Amino acid sequence: MKIVLNDAPYEFTGTTLQDLLAHLGKEGAGIAIAIDQQVVPKSVWQSTKLAERSQVFIFESIAGG
Repeated sequence: MKIVLNDAPYEFTGTTLQDLLAHLGKEGAGIAIAIDQQVVPKSVWQSTKLAERSQVFIFESIAGG
């Protein structure tokens, strides 16, 4: 599937947001996700289907000062 991930073209095999996160190794806490400018609650990541050309943004919290 071809999507846009953080403003860059990206291709992966899978159909759900959870598939993408597993592929990226980002299944832990401290991230927020928006698809096509809509924030997706963590409770529905596993069932959220991605479509060709979906625009996915992953925001990660960073500790430090």
